[in-house]
Amino acid sequence: MPINQALATVPFFSALTDHEREMLGPLCSIHEGKEGDHLIFEGAPVEHIYCLLSGKVGVYKKDKEGKKVLIASLGKGFIFGEMSFLDHGPASATVRAGLPFQVLTVNQEALHRLLESQPKLGCKILGAIARQTSLRLRQADDILAGLPGGSAHDFTVA
Repeated sequence: MPINQALATVPFFSALTDHEREMLGPLCSIHEGKEGDHLIFEGAPVEHIYCLLSGKVGVYKKDKEGKKVLIASLGKGFIFGEMSFLDHGPASATVRAGLPFQVLTVNQEALHRLLESQPKLGCKILGAIARQTSLRLRQADDILAGLPGGSAHDFTVA
């Protein structure tokens, strides 16, 4: 699948114009992998934002004893790695493929440079990240509060 076509299919980039997706395209690449492949390791630097085009990944966090605990299962259309884009910190969790997958990656350093030179595009991208983060926080709040609708593992794209 061509990168511009892939960008058009990812809900995260739905508010972008064709021209904006064309500017973003050179910063992207598409990768495929198999079940069990690791995309991100907790505590390690993150160089990309990942957009899952197909497959499923599990998000794992180490507990107090150092055992990896599944905290979410993400499917097609979901993004991850964006927290490191915002705070320049290491990965807060490990992401491992639960099925064969295809992912579109966006180089974080190059994206920062593009957004500095294109403020309107920057507002759209940062707004999309803020909406995604807000959704995750609301779902986490529901899980912690034990409210209906709070699934401990499956997140959906809004």
